[in-house]
This record gives sequence, structure tokens and C-alpha cells, in this order.
Amino acid sequence: MRAPKLLLNNNYGAKAEDIYLFLGRRPQAAFGNSTGDQQMLEYTQAGKGTHLLMLVHHDDAEREYAYGANSKIGTFSDALMSEADKRGWHVISMKKDWKRIFLFEK
Repeated sequence: MRAPKLLLNNNYGAKAEDIYLFLGRRPQAAFGNSTGDQQMLEYTQAGKGTHLLMLVHHDDAEREYAYGANSKIGTFSDALMSEADKRGWHVISMKKDWKRIFLFEK
């Protein structure tokens, strides 16, 4: 019998390592929603060719959650937003860009 242990910590720099482990190459597209996804986006963008890089910013506390720099649910730091602007990553604002988040909303 084996003791339970964490095989992969799929966050921050380890996320890019895990992608390579499973795909064996750099992806052409990467999508994230928190500070822990920055290295995955950087890794994807460093490859050759055209890439699609997107972040969903959970910034609608009324209809869902608001991830901020100090959020307990997830984090979306100001530094991540700055990096996205600098690198040309698409940032989708749930508050500004989505008319509806859940199917049950009218």
C-alpha cells in the first residue's frame, strides 16, 4: 500500500512543466484566470508561430467572484495585469465583457 502524495503541483512554474510532460511540446494557445497561470502563458508565448493567450479576469463580485491581489478565492494581481498589457495577452473582464455569466441569469 502506498501513502498518498501529491504527484503534480499544477500552479505557477510547475504548470508549464506539466504541460510539457503531457504534451511533449509547447501549446499554441493558453487560457488562465489567476496569477498562478502567468508562467504557463509565458511558456506558450516563447514558442514559434502564432499564439492565442487569454486571461479571464474574475472581477464581478455581484454575479460571481472578484479575484483581486488579496482575494481568498483566487488571485489576479496588478502585476499580472501589467504583464498582460506589456505582452499583448487578451484579458477578458467578466464584469465588462460578459452580459451573462450563468445560464439561469436573465
